[in-house]
Amino acid sequence: MNRERIILDKWRTLPVEKQQEVSDLVEQLYRQNLDENQESIYQPKTDMGKKLRQIRSQALASQPKLLSRDEFEA
Repeated sequence: MNRERIILDKWRTLPVEKQQEVSDLVEQLYRQNLDENQESIYQPKTDMGKKLRQIRSQALASQPKLLSRDEFEA
């Protein structure tokens, strides 16, 4: 059995609240991965851009959990 199938089978046995927690965690990891990839691609050219990028990185590092779309809209 492949890894995806094992994870999916285990996820299906969880209560709905725990399934949502897992989904939120996966979304957070996905976004962090995107951010890390963008960090290596985008390099600000101005001092203001560099400062804003630094502030953004600090905010992402200190935030325990990214909000889901529903949480953000609420």
